[in-house]
Amino acid sequence: MNEIHQLGEQIGTKLARAEELGATGEVEESLRFLEEVENLKKEKQGLELEFRNSISASSYQQQKLRVCEVCSAYLGIHDNDRRLADHFGGKLHVGFIKIREKLTELREIVDEKLKKREKEREERNRRG
Repeated sequence: MNEIHQLGEQIGTKLARAEELGATGEVEESLRFLEEVENLKKEKQGLELEFRNSISASSYQQQKLRVCEVCSAYLGIHDNDRRLADHFGGKLHVGFIKIREKLTELREIVDEKLKKREKEREERNRRG
């Protein structure tokens, strides 16, 4: 099931990227991404079929939503690829990615400053 979600995320991300490339005039690169999307769709459909055949109909009906690991939005497990691409290219999802990247960057800066401060403190203790 997790693999199906990951494929859905990859499909959505690659579709959004293909649109970006197409909009900037990089048609060949965009077509390459669309070809990858088609291959991923086929793989996802095969896994979905396996999954549906492996569980009962009642439990299948109960598992219609999942939570996006990036932005915590609810996504339907059967959302079409266009909807997934819209989600992964959306402001909320992209915003959470940027926030996490900035947080990582700020943590690195704080760690560097703490190390520098500790080093200065050790040097002062040696002198004094």
